[in-house]
Amino acid sequence: MRMKVGNRLISAREDKKMTQTEMAELLGVSTSVYSRLERNETSVALEQVASFADILQIPIQDFLPDTMSINHSNNETGQVGFVIGNFYNYAEGKELAKENQFLKEKVELLESKIKDLEEINNFLREKRN
Repeated sequence: MRMKVGNRLISAREDKKMTQTEMAELLGVSTSVYSRLERNETSVALEQVASFADILQIPIQDFLPDTMSINHSNNETGQVGFVIGNFYNYAEGKELAKENQFLKEKVELLESKIKDLEEINNFLREKRN
């Protein structure tokens, strides 16, 4: 299965504030090949899309359409096909990232408070002795 991912590559590149040349180097292709990908002049296999997502450190779902219709013709049984839905919610992912950052900051604050309490505890022990 091959697909065109130009708009999604443009979006990923702009999110990372990179040039086409930088993106091409990151993906291991020439600038001209990358440019053709962005212009949807060429399509890529799903395996390549998975590789792009991995290299760019973004979910593969960002490259997939909301739904895909896959048809396979078989002379013996006739037409067979199905639709796959992309149920990944990008907004939910961003919210989870924000919540994760908040929790990391909270952990750091609590660790700092624990350290302060340990120092107070040690001070009181020394004073008592």
